[in-house]
Amino acid sequence: MIKTNLTGVYYNETITNEKSDKTYYITYKDINNKKVWVKIGKYSEGVREAYCNQKRNEIITKQRNGEEPPLIAKKKKRQILYIETIANDYFSQKTDRAIKSYYLNHILPFFKDYDFETITNIDIVKFMTTLKEKSGIRTNEPIAPKTINTILNILKSIIKYALKNDLIKNDFSKYITLNDIDNARERFLTKEEIKLLYNQSKDDEIIYLYFKLALNTGARLSTLRNISKKDIDFTHNLITLKDFKNKSTYKTFLNSQLKELLQNRVEKMNINDKVLSIYPEKRMKKIIDDLFNQGMDVNDRKNRVVFHSLRHTFASHLAINGTPIFTIQKLMNHKDITMTMRYAKLAPDSGREAIENLNL
Repeated sequence: MIKTNLTGVYYNETITNEKSDKTYYITYKDINNKKVWVKIGKYSEGVREAYCNQKRNEIITKQRNGEEPPLIAKKKKRQILYIETIANDYFSQKTDRAIKSYYLNHILPFFKDYDFETITNIDIVKFMTTLKEKSGIRTNEPIAPKTINTILNILKSIIKYALKNDLIKNDFSKYITLNDIDNARERFLTKEEIKLLYNQSKDDEIIYLYFKLALNTGARLSTLRNISKKDIDFTHNLITLKDFKNKSTYKTFLNSQLKELLQNRVEKMNINDKVLSIYPEKRMKKIIDDLFNQGMDVNDRKNRVVFHSLRHTFASHLAINGTPIFTIQKLMNHKDITMTMRYAKLAPDSGREAIENLNL
């Protein structure tokens, strides 16, 4: 090893392609006062003594500041960053069980063994294709496009979280494309179809009350399942509803038919008891499918009837009866009036008369 005029810079005389050459090295002492040799490169590759001296000074400066020398750090094997590491952090700040369930059932199984820092466009396309070919957890039917969008948005959120916290540098969320969902037209039941639904469920008190409440309050399923006896004010014909989507509480009116049904239902209940103590999901779905979805494509979200269609039926018939748009907004607990504008033009009304005259 031949010493140069610069401190810590050495070279060996070598042969490259049958020509004389020099291979340069630098040396310095690490934090343990141990001498370290680092190969920089050959004269034939453009390496010169001044460049070697510059690299040595960079390492010594970083070492003095408590940083790891770049050449040493580069040689270290990088640990694989798994999605679980990021997701565990991400979900420690989230409480939505449904969102985490989508992650556990769909995202984690696919990306479990991937190095999250090296995911490519091809990997994302493969994942999106897999989602379209998979069946739902509780059914053999393909995953609905809207649900696929939810799953993809969760993956996007995890990626953005990793970027924000400097866990990754590659924003591969740009490769994720969501499905186009056509929500231009909402399916709702006619008066005749409502009668069919009631006739089919009248022998089951719980199911009948689920349908009756949905059609006469417009409440979402999660709201109906959480109505307690204490939420019903029979004196003023009011019912307090919890809107979990908008994280708010609102009141709506009881018409005479629904009031009578609820009075009979809660008569022997304690004040905190849930009015609908069970959730017969499969039985309700079967009734709806048998009546309205026979022979219909499972992905036809515009025309298939589901439990949520009863909420749209409520609003649509209010509109048909001439209820003002702002009254419908209040009764549906819509935060944004544009959500209510999908329904017909309306005439002024207080809302109470609209509910009393509805009697679906």
